[in-house]
Amino acid sequence: MSDKPTYEELEFHVQELKNELTRLRNSEERLRLAIDAVNDGIFDYDLESRATYFSPRYYTMLGYEPYELPATRETWVNLLHPDDRDRTIAYVDEKIRKRKNWSIEFRLRAKDGSYRWILGRGRVFAWDENANPIRRIGTHKDITDRKMIEFEREELIQKLNKALKDVKTLGGLIPICSSCKKIRDDKGYWNQLEAYFEQHSTALFSHSLCPHCMDEIYGNDDWYIELKQQNKSQDEPDE
Repeated sequence: MSDKPTYEELEFHVQELKNELTRLRNSEERLRLAIDAVNDGIFDYDLESRATYFSPRYYTMLGYEPYELPATRETWVNLLHPDDRDRTIAYVDEKIRKRKNWSIEFRLRAKDGSYRWILGRGRVFAWDENANPIRRIGTHKDITDRKMIEFEREELIQKLNKALKDVKTLGGLIPICSSCKKIRDDKGYWNQLEAYFEQHSTALFSHSLCPHCMDEIYGNDDWYIELKQQNKSQDEPDE
């Protein structure tokens, strides 16, 4: 009996291979659509071969064309903001050493020279026979808009805290000169009362004279005496 496969058997195996190829293509298409839907950049780093893959979104979120920069770990390191570089690399390496997933925020330099805030997440995907990591994968998400809102909120909180501190300052013991009525601030300088309050509160001042001061300043002036008499007659009830 011949061991050679029959034509029908060969045709069956060819069809099986075609079906498997179709299934792989469909799986790849579903994966591509899922990646596009979440709008995240993908990285895949093989620590043994040093082969690295960056998805198109990995580049475009920073203003680059897909695959414009070499897909290497050095590219990621060089794009890191100088103030974030050491802590980010140390954090990721520590998580890998402890076999833990990582999630960290850092800044990457865009093509126009600005920096975008990125949320980087990842995990080790494969290990060798000696339990050393040999492959890690993860995602990059642009969170710049969210960070800007957080910064604006923090700035507002600081302003509110300063305003609250100013209000508390007015609620404490305020040293005031018993003669000229100037107020001593916390630096030891003497300020006019209205200047001090305008610096330490939201109050604004308008100036006028109380009746007692009006009498002392204008009490001997004819126009003032006449004005007081008119006001007095207006206030008296009719008989």
